[in-house]
Amino acid sequence: MPSPPNLIASSPPSPPAGSTAVPAPPEHHASHWLRRADLFLRVIVRLYIGLILVFLPWTHVWAFNRFFLYYAPVSHLMESGAVRGLVSGLGLLNLWIALSEAIHYKES
Repeated sequence: MPSPPNLIASSPPSPPAGSTAVPAPPEHHASHWLRRADLFLRVIVRLYIGLILVFLPWTHVWAFNRFFLYYAPVSHLMESGAVRGLVSGLGLLNLWIALSEAIHYKES
């Protein structure tokens, strides 16, 4: 029974002696519209998450969350201004990253 070919070579095969090396095919680059769509989606998702994280801790949805109401220690922790400020700070950081990516985007 013949053995199967080795699909994972430890080193690339060398060309036979005396033959010229064939250049590797050019790398496939994503088209401009695909990179722009990727950037657009990343920026939109980060903006959306950032806005949620900035405003949600200061609404009644945060204070009257079922999870927080069932567990009193978690409720006291989540209602503190420091935790709300930390979550809002993460939202601002997310907004900053999204806007920075949108502004500094360069076509290559």
